Amino acid sequence: MVIWITGISGAGKTTLAKHFKKKFKKKLIYFDGDEFRKIFNNDIKYTLKSRNTNAERLTKLVKYLSDQKNNLIIAANLTSYKYRVWCRKNIKDFIEVFIVADMNSLIKRDYKKLYSDAIKKKINNVVGIDIPFKIPKGSNIYITNNGTKLNFLSEVKTINKYIKKNKIKYNL
Repeated sequence: MVIWITGISGAGKTTLAKHFKKKFKKKLIYFDGDEFRKIFNNDIKYTLKSRNTNAERLTKLVKYLSDQKNNLIIAANLTSYKYRVWCRKNIKDFIEVFIVADMNSLIKRDYKKLYSDAIKKKINNVVGIDIPFKIPKGSNIYITNNGTKLNFLSEVKTINKYIKKNKIKYNL
């Protein structure tokens, strides 16, 4: 089983994935998009081309681990429709969770200062500011994160319900 949590920067991918891993009773391998880049010594930038390179690396590794009967949870933005489709076609028991967050909420809780720096033109290649972001079509679960952290974390039950309803088996 692979649970891929995606969404724009600051939407809550890492927060939700860590909370789910803590609550989930089975073993899960966890990947965070930012941490995954560090594995490769941050050898790529944040351009669309570099983002695609990173997505290709991560999706292939996830498939490799999933094929070995590992359960995974990934908190990483997949900006390219191409890689979302690839995952759905090639990874068994793939669940895509998209976190919807409006730009005002993201700017308000901008703990990395990513959006404020992009708005001030101190940095570029920020999805949602100078790289267009398209809400993915076909995600299995859509979760909104414009409110409190407590309400947002309670959405773990939405993922659990989806797994049970669709009789997705996790590997023991």
